[in-house]
Amino acid sequence: MVLKLKTSEFKTLTRSQTPGSPPSSSEELTDIALSIRERVELGPRQRYRLVGVGFGNFRDREDDAMQADLFQLQP
Repeated sequence: MVLKLKTSEFKTLTRSQTPGSPPSSSEELTDIALSIRERVELGPRQRYRLVGVGFGNFRDREDDAMQADLFQLQP
């Protein structure tokens, strides 16, 4: 999960964290984002122009299927 902050002075800060499992609710997602925010060393009264949260690669390992070869050799 990635947290991207742009301050009112246009300074961009990015922090990331890889949780052990995908968030199962919006509350859990919010908790993770807030815990990442705690690692940003800015004052509590800092104002932001932009706040972004991104996440990816959350899928069940059982659903991982091998991708077929793009070029298969003919016998």
